[in-house]
Amino acid sequence: MNLVEILDENLIKVPLTGKTKDEILEELVQTLAKGKDLSSFDYKAVLTAVKNREELGSTGIGKGICIPHAQSEAIDKISLVVGVSKEPIDFDSPDHMKSKLFFLVVAPVSAASAHVEVLAAIARSCSSSVFRRMLEQCKSSREIIQLFAE
Repeated sequence: MNLVEILDENLIKVPLTGKTKDEILEELVQTLAKGKDLSSFDYKAVLTAVKNREELGSTGIGKGICIPHAQSEAIDKISLVVGVSKEPIDFDSPDHMKSKLFFLVVAPVSAASAHVEVLAAIARSCSSSVFRRMLEQCKSSREIIQLFAE
């Protein structure tokens, strides 16, 4: 899957302002709720799903990257929220590195395979240290979309 196809300028937050794992998760879900015009009920449902998934094990994958994700009936199609934090956040990553790059993936329960494809595409895109550094330096939604398009 090509991430450019699902990137949406309204679902990118640069910079994230949260200072803790919970604050970052809430900020990412708030960005999704605002960008997708979710009701407060749906916002809470998505946030609960994301936090429940996180309790199963950290979605920090290492090298400064976190991919919190969940499935929820509150979403009608797979959605990707990208956030970049100026300050590194402790996300319990396996390499013990703090994270600056966050990718929230929320999919309807019926889109399990697309959900896995997006997670894999993010991991592939971020495998390059040069790409990660460039992403950390982005100052706007447009810059992030351009970087993924290149």
